Amino acid sequence: MARVNLERRAEIGREKRARTRALILAAARGCYADPAAPQVTVEVLTRAAGVAKGTFYVHFPDLNTLEAELGDEIIDALAQRHQAVLGIVSDPLTRIATVTMIFLRDLAQAPARARLVSHAVAALPDFAQAVQARLHNDLAEARDAGRLAVGAPGLAAQIVVTMVAQGAQMLGRGALDAAGVPDLVRALLRALGSPPDDAATRTETAIATAEAITTAEALARSRNL
Repeated sequence: MARVNLERRAEIGREKRARTRALILAAARGCYADPAAPQVTVEVLTRAAGVAKGTFYVHFPDLNTLEAELGDEIIDALAQRHQAVLGIVSDPLTRIATVTMIFLRDLAQAPARARLVSHAVAALPDFAQAVQARLHNDLAEARDAGRLAVGAPGLAAQIVVTMVAQGAQMLGRGALDAAGVPDLVRALLRALGSPPDDAATRTETAIATAEAITTAEALARSRNL
């Protein structure tokens, strides 16, 4: 009789569960990103993923947990962008402008993801709060330097999140493209208190820095191929 490899069997089971979980998450991204999709429910999701409703609950206790995971993916992407900019840009407002520039330009290349971001801001309170928390230190630094028209960093963070969400929504429905992103960044800086000339200068710096970072990333990817 052939000997059963229990360790290999368990590994196969884990791989299968991971594939199914990834399938459900991919279906969720598609559903939330589709402007014509009906309201997303567990039934809608499992139908899109091609799995049984019970299978969903094997991987997620409820829809809120799945949505929170999708939100965390976006937060992680923003955190990576912020970390890359943090080591290059010392001025807090220019740093925010640069991260916003890169993030929205990324979304301009992926309208479906832009719609997902727009949904996350509107439907997931924890997502918006997490983004605002990440902005707090930069905005507090800008306030201490006398560069914020809005005295409270929390309110300023809400303004940033609202304008970025609006940009994502416009990118998702084709009302804005990559060429228009600098205009939004300039308007964001004006809303935070930068005078017109200062906002224009910071935006140009953000464009140059964003292009340098994305070029370096593309070069690193080509070297790893």
